[in-house]
Amino acid sequence: MMDCLDAMAPNDEELLGFALDEQPLSTTTSEHLEQCEICQQRLAEYKVVNSSIVSRLYRRLCPSGTQLSLYCADLLPDEERTRIASHILDCPLCTAEVAVTRRFMAQPLLEPSREAAPLAAVRRIYATLFRQQAQLVLRNGHTVSEKAWPRQYRAEATDISLHLSRASNGDYMLLGILTSANSNESVDAFEGAQAELYSAQQDSTTEERKLENSICRAMVDDLGNIVFSRVPLGEYIMVVHLPGQEVIIEGIGIERG
Repeated sequence: MMDCLDAMAPNDEELLGFALDEQPLSTTTSEHLEQCEICQQRLAEYKVVNSSIVSRLYRRLCPSGTQLSLYCADLLPDEERTRIASHILDCPLCTAEVAVTRRFMAQPLLEPSREAAPLAAVRRIYATLFRQQAQLVLRNGHTVSEKAWPRQYRAEATDISLHLSRASNGDYMLLGILTSANSNESVDAFEGAQAELYSAQQDSTTEERKLENSICRAMVDDLGNIVFSRVPLGEYIMVVHLPGQEVIIEGIGIERG
């Protein structure tokens, strides 16, 4: 790193404070920085080092994107929720990520254009419910029902985790988290995919599902999350429209707890 010999040039301590904490520089130093390519290069190198430290070391202490999404949807146990809430107070990166997720969850779903071109033929894939290898056994010898939450499904290389939450006003929220079993595929590949819930009774013999008949609609965000708000009690079929395929999850029953 080259040093600037100008008397108005910021020293290393001043430049570090400006790069890391945005500590203001004096007027003369700021004017020099605007004109001096050497000092601009010094500042850029400090910012690169800071970004590397933040991304590789500091964020190792952060909750995962999935944990933050579950936190925003109020789907975590109290102890874990308290831990993440405490972390967010001290972490500007997680604070920003939570704010983005909450803004996304609060946005109303835009109606698709009626004039949109018809979709090309896609494959229909029925997701399979994972059975727990070690099921919880109750004192009477019975195992926990497969209707328990959360539930894990797989559709070829796509994993779908479904979580059910109930708000204080009694409304139910269904959160889906999509991940890929393919390590080369990022979750943001699912971003923008449409998803709908259909009544199982209405849809049981229907070959072609019509969007206007759906009970709820949602869109996958950049973290692979689908959020259905205010879902009524009932049994549903979920359809997720991924590129080149249509993932179908049957038997989603939401019962009064």
